[in-house]
Amino acid sequence: MSDNLLKFYQSLGFEEIEFEDGQMVLGIELTPEGAYALLTDAEGLMPKNPNQEVIFAYYTPEDSYLWSASFKNSTVFEKLWSEAATPETKLAAIINHREANQRF
Repeated sequence: MSDNLLKFYQSLGFEEIEFEDGQMVLGIELTPEGAYALLTDAEGLMPKNPNQEVIFAYYTPEDSYLWSASFKNSTVFEKLWSEAATPETKLAAIINHREANQRF
């Protein structure tokens, strides 16, 4: 991931974290209880450029996968993410996008 892309996602509240097998991914905690989301490319790795598809995956505090949504690129994700003010409304917007566009 380029420094510019990392800064772009950091400005949205995501941070670079180590996940399974030492892989670095983008993550964000979304609830006080510890539910979180990871943002990766289609291979489950750190996105490398802003034009590739990104996957938003939502997990429970106990690390159980719940659901995911895909986005054509980082710009599409950023627009949707930035329009909502709270974690709850951000999640609702992503769910609506997922269902409206059949992007699972």
